[in-house]
Amino acid sequence: MAPASPAPPATGPSAAPSAGTASGTAATLARLLAPRTDDGELLVTPADVGGPAAFQALVRSGALRRVWGDVAAPVRVPDTPTLRALAVRAVVPRGTVLAGAAAAWVLCGAPAPRTLDLLHPPGRHRPPPHPGRAPRQAQVLRDETVLVAGVLVTSVQRTALDVATRAGTDDALATLRLLREVCGLDVKAAARSLELRHRWPGRPRARDRLALLLAADDVPV
Repeated sequence: MAPASPAPPATGPSAAPSAGTASGTAATLARLLAPRTDDGELLVTPADVGGPAAFQALVRSGALRRVWGDVAAPVRVPDTPTLRALAVRAVVPRGTVLAGAAAAWVLCGAPAPRTLDLLHPPGRHRPPPHPGRAPRQAQVLRDETVLVAGVLVTSVQRTALDVATRAGTDDALATLRLLREVCGLDVKAAARSLELRHRWPGRPRARDRLALLLAADDVPV
């Protein structure tokens, strides 16, 4: 009698998955269920949640915290300089520098401005109009900038000078105090730097704001 031939492999619904298939499925599930840790991946826009109405509903319910404009993050995500810079990176053109109140917001968590103050150096084309940003021409030295998540931002000291020059008195003092407390601003060094700068528009105004801050602390200029 001829030996029985081996039974063909099962192909119906009751067939067990191969080891390779099971391993691939497990890996896919693990990847999908793993918490995301990259700040950029955790930013949410209306397009990510089905449109503006759904986005607003999630913000109102407290599930999302608005970072800037129509960019938000889940409330469990820490509010960091990296997260804030990533939220505006798409509207900060290469070669421009985030300055003033916007820089203070990125660096130390000051109130988020409605409009981003953007500096572009002399000789470079002015960035095209875009809602939410206000470009202006100004000279910025290389050592007056820091790179945060791919966005050039004015240094703490340069940010303090811009804020002291351009913001209202109350807002300027509040932001300067935050720059000092959170980012280690040396107010006396900023005041000295101001006097060494030639052709600084608004020098008297900036000098008065820095002097007010120092006087409040009984620190001689």
